[in-house]
Amino acid sequence: MKKTLYFVYPSPILIVVLMAAIASYCDDSGALLPPPGRRPVSDPATVLPATHQYLNQKLELPRYRSASGVPLEGWSREFIKTRRFSSDQSAWIYYRKSDLMRASVIKSAGLSDGIRIWPVGTTLILEGYRGNARHPAGADLFEIEAMTKLDTQRSAAAKNFFPFDWIYGRYTPQGTWSLSGEKLNECHQCHSIAFRLTGDLVFTLFR
Repeated sequence: MKKTLYFVYPSPILIVVLMAAIASYCDDSGALLPPPGRRPVSDPATVLPATHQYLNQKLELPRYRSASGVPLEGWSREFIKTRRFSSDQSAWIYYRKSDLMRASVIKSAGLSDGIRIWPVGTTLILEGYRGNARHPAGADLFEIEAMTKLDTQRSAAAKNFFPFDWIYGRYTPQGTWSLSGEKLNECHQCHSIAFRLTGDLVFTLFR
């Protein structure tokens, strides 16, 4: 008995919807990022070129504070008086106490405060305000940004280096994802500077 094969082609509308969804995801998060360098575990003060890239990932904004701004259990925050060299902008940075406790601080002749390496899984949340965020009535929350540290290298050789793969998120004050490709590059280029200043991609030292 001869069998007849039938091919079912997706409708043009379905193809357009799928392509739009893929394009939207790629524009929002799916860019390859190069680490600014690598620090050997045996000699953290030495910086070697990074040879890999990793994919920025889209993550949901975690719950880190109450509606009034009070950090939830396990979280703390630090005030940034002047942000991005703009006297009319300030910020709150929220961080988990456990991440700070697990961070490695290594003495370095080149850095007066030493090198601070944050552990894999660290999440930092920055709320950007126009005005003085210490006085909420006179400040305007205009963006929320997040950084999470991943361990994306799986090779045996990678274990000889500290991980420096941070991914970025940006959200509206209502918590909606709003990271564009241009903004992603801007975030990564800026925080790559911190790699030379503090040892990791985080500027704030959290004393």
